[in-house]
Amino acid sequence: MNDQERLARFEGVLADLVAENALVLQQLETLRAQGKVKTATYQQLTARKLALKSTLALFEERGLL
Repeated sequence: MNDQERLARFEGVLADLVAENALVLQQLETLRAQGKVKTATYQQLTARKLALKSTLALFEERGLL
């Protein structure tokens, strides 16, 4: 695999992380609006949101976002 292929894969993963973060935030807002903040799904999504936030923060610190 050459550098261009690696960069394309890297950018694809980063785009997937950003898209997943947006989806998780949207799902949390929907559940919050329905008053379902104590459900297992809400708690799982909150954990995922925190994991994504931490991962994306690394990219942001290095100027990649």
